[in-house]
Amino acid sequence: MAVDSFKFMPRTLAESMKVWPYVDTSGEEIPWTSPRKQVKESRVALVSSGGLYCMDDRPFDLDRERSQPLWGDPSFRELPRGISQDNICVAHLHYDNSHALEDYNCVLPQAALEEMLDEGRIGGISDYHLSFMGYQPRLGTFIRETVPLMADRLLELEVDLALLSSG
Repeated sequence: MAVDSFKFMPRTLAESMKVWPYVDTSGEEIPWTSPRKQVKESRVALVSSGGLYCMDDRPFDLDRERSQPLWGDPSFRELPRGISQDNICVAHLHYDNSHALEDYNCVLPQAALEEMLDEGRIGGISDYHLSFMGYQPRLGTFIRETVPLMADRLLELEVDLALLSSG
């Protein structure tokens, strides 16, 4: 029996999705690395697709996205551990930002991570977490350029385990 991935979508959306320029990753090796440490010994970083950035950093480019709706800013930002709510900004057009602006833990669960550290369930927390804008219609650029840069930065931060949270 064939699977109809578009069965529950409105017809116009389904037709546009059928011709969407997806990234073909067939034939590429999946970059999996087995953990080298137990979770309770690991230094952990959060990676959020919520479009968070520090007040004194540059925002994600929403103006370009507004003028070119099939473009999403593929860059990422660093957020220091323990950043206060007053210093967090959000730039993302594809979800209701009001909740993250009220409590960024809903898209970057830093408080839960600190609790896990206090309970001895993880070994440490990175000095920085990463955030990007989850709307990435040109996924090839994001996968082939941004993700390796984020991975390199996490290695520089001596992170053993990265947890992805969505916006």
